[in-house]
Amino acid sequence: MVSSDSKSIFLFVVGVLYLLLGVGGIMNTLNQDSFGLAPILWLCYMVMILIGIGVLTRNSLLVLSQLNIIFIPFLIWNLDFFFILFTGNPLFDVANYFFIPGPLIGKLITSQHIFTLPILIYTLYLLKIEEKRAWIISIVQIAFVFVITRMVSSPDENINCVFKSCTNFEFIGYYPLVWFVVFFMMIYVTNYLLTKIGFLIKR
Repeated sequence: MVSSDSKSIFLFVVGVLYLLLGVGGIMNTLNQDSFGLAPILWLCYMVMILIGIGVLTRNSLLVLSQLNIIFIPFLIWNLDFFFILFTGNPLFDVANYFFIPGPLIGKLITSQHIFTLPILIYTLYLLKIEEKRAWIISIVQIAFVFVITRMVSSPDENINCVFKSCTNFEFIGYYPLVWFVVFFMMIYVTNYLLTKIGFLIKR
C-alpha cells in the first residue's frame, strides 16, 4: 500500500516532469525547426502538457484521455526503438531519428517514449479510474488537432502524420478517413482495456 505522502510526492514529480517535457519539446522544436509555428501542433507535446496538468490536478479522466491517444503509438515506437537497438535495422521506421546524430536535448526529450507508459499506468492506478468515457475527450481532441494541423502545416512537414503514414506500411483508401478510423480504433481499444483493468483493481 502506498502511503499518502509518497503518493503525493510521486504525483507531483510526475506532473511537473510531463509539463517540463511538453513545454521543453515545443521550445526545442521551435528552436531547431524551420517550419515556423506549425511544430507546436505536434500531438505528443500537447499530450505531455495535458498529462502534467491532469496529474497535478488529480484528474484521472484527463490523464486517461491522453493515454488513450498515445498508448498504441508509443508501443509501436518502443518496438521499433528496441528492434533498431538490438539489430541495427528499423521495424516500423518511426524511431530511426533517435539514432541519427543530433542535439542531446532532443534525445533527452524524445526518450520519454521509453518510460511514459509504465509511469502513466502506475499513475492511473494511484489516481483511480472513475468512469469510462475518456475516449470521447480523446476523439474530440484528435479531431481538433487533425483539422488545425491540416490547415496550418504542409505535406512536407507531415506533422501528426495527417498527410501520409509515418510508418513503413501504406494504408489503402482515402487517407484522412483511414487516419480517423485507425486513431478511433486505437483510442477505443485502449480505453476499454484500461478502464476494464482499472475497475477490476478498484473492486
